[in-house]
Amino acid sequence: MKYQNSLISLSLLALVSLTCPALGASSVLAPTLEAGVATTDGASYIEKMYQRADSYEDYLFEFEMTAYKNGKVVESGRFFYKKPHMIRLEETGKFRKGSVAILGKNGKVKAKAGGGLGFFVVDLAPDSGLLRSVNGYPMQDSDLASLARALKTFLKEGKTSRVTQDPLVFGDSEGKVHVLEVFHDGSMKNIYKRVAVDPQSHLPVEWWDYENGKLVSHSRWKSFKGNLGLSEEVFTIKGATKQL
Repeated sequence: MKYQNSLISLSLLALVSLTCPALGASSVLAPTLEAGVATTDGASYIEKMYQRADSYEDYLFEFEMTAYKNGKVVESGRFFYKKPHMIRLEETGKFRKGSVAILGKNGKVKAKAGGGLGFFVVDLAPDSGLLRSVNGYPMQDSDLASLARALKTFLKEGKTSRVTQDPLVFGDSEGKVHVLEVFHDGSMKNIYKRVAVDPQSHLPVEWWDYENGKLVSHSRWKSFKGNLGLSEEVFTIKGATKQL
């Protein structure tokens, strides 16, 4: 049984795959704003992002993240959210395909691996290292309101931000987007985060993470659907429970 639990642990190491603080560095080029593009301070825009994300009672979206550490790793899946703070994450790509993790109404996490070990369900603490993504971010903080809250926190820590005054064509996004940038420094030379935001919904559609000026991860959100009336049953998982 210890051997089986070890296999489950290894299979759950990368259940979550959204963005924020990332590991490693890459020489991969990422889009940048052209010189002379009109921008304004990003603080009020970030607050608007937070308010809009927090206005949804529930939602789902598809995501794809590319992390750059020891080569290129692509992870994709589906993310479900329901207030007060329930989460379901499903891995659908080749990386960890079939793994599922849920944060239930009781604040507890249950997870299962894909493949032959899918009939085992394990209980995990919400802050378990097994629930951190390939870029190190915890599942419990990966909903859209929490990501916007993280941007607000960066500013409180002394980082600076700016956002384009008008939407423009940028990155891989369909249509025009506002581009929000967060910098380590007041001179806005040392980039930390870059986010493409839908000008209508004020929700992120792409997100780039940087370390020492180099791209370390890139995420995309698509097929967003909000206020669907998701049942709490979506945020449950069945199987033989095992303790780790």
